[in-house]
Amino acid sequence: MSSEREVRGPAPPAGAGDAQLALDLARDLPRDLPPDLPPDLPELPLPRPLTRRPRRPGAAGRRANPPTCAPAPVSLIDFGRAGEPDRVVCGDALHELTALTDGALAAIYIDPPFGTGSVRRGRGHAYADHADDPEAFVAWLSPYLEHSRRVLAATGSLFVHLDYRSVHHVKVALDRLFGRGRFVNEIIWCYAIGGKSRRGFGRKHDTILWYARTAGWAFYADAVRVPRRGGSHMRVVDGVQEKTDRRTGRIYRYPIAAGKVPEDWWTDVETLNHSDRERTGWPSQKPERLVERILRAVTVEGDRVADWFAGSGTTAAVAQRLGRGFVTVDRAAEAVEVCVHRLTRQGRRLAAAGVPPAPIHIVQGKR
Repeated sequence: MSSEREVRGPAPPAGAGDAQLALDLARDLPRDLPPDLPPDLPELPLPRPLTRRPRRPGAAGRRANPPTCAPAPVSLIDFGRAGEPDRVVCGDALHELTALTDGALAAIYIDPPFGTGSVRRGRGHAYADHADDPEAFVAWLSPYLEHSRRVLAATGSLFVHLDYRSVHHVKVALDRLFGRGRFVNEIIWCYAIGGKSRRGFGRKHDTILWYARTAGWAFYADAVRVPRRGGSHMRVVDGVQEKTDRRTGRIYRYPIAAGKVPEDWWTDVETLNHSDRERTGWPSQKPERLVERILRAVTVEGDRVADWFAGSGTTAAVAQRLGRGFVTVDRAAEAVEVCVHRLTRQGRRLAAAGVPPAPIHIVQGKR
């Protein structure tokens, strides 16, 4: 059984301090259970916010720069399962990265700010994005990419989620860092929600660059199969799609029930709309289905994954639900609050279902 001191970072207060911290955690946020949980489930305290802010009507939606992390103790959220704690860190991920040992992670997915040069707003939360300067953006992102390569296992993979503004510049940097032979896929995530253009085609896709640490990267094809589409040029015989190679005469058969491995363009995962239950209010939140496909493709239960720009905590939430360990980091205290609240509620649901996740450390990092 791992103890709190086995995880990097400052140790939590001992003795009576632990009891006081637990009382504070229990008091500061509501402990309401989702309606689908049994009423007799033992309640676990939700963590308190890392910062205290006066509440003014309408102020939250106008806040362009969420407060950065204020000093706070290490907190442990326990769901009743022993094991190495997962980590949610409020601070700059570079400090977390430099402390990680080589080869510690099976996968890294990052969805950094896109460099829109604007204020990104959600329901109740907002943040100021970087200026639209691709060269400066690459210079800022490069240290995170360099350390990410080092901390990936030999079978590990890095996924970098971007849009048209800087993706080509970042790809050149990744080619130099990993080598062009370690480029696996340029995944095009297509969606329909959003504005239209009167002067061109609507910009309705993001790009996810996939690079592998070595030539022996992990890929679990059967874990990400999707249904085969109807109306194919192939004939269907007893539930099997067939086609004949005209040159060789060879017959290829594809059982419909077995599905297929997706191509590198994904149209079956829509972006979140305003009424989705997943919505946390954090701007630019990505759907769990998108991250789940990525993690299922390159990791198995028990692997450890990371996200250096946590935002609403989607990567951590998917990892927790799939039985992967995780470390996730964000500089904004509001993002960490959203992430921790989301993970705590989901962790309690998993515990109620008999599959409690690992405990979570909430750590005040450096920035």
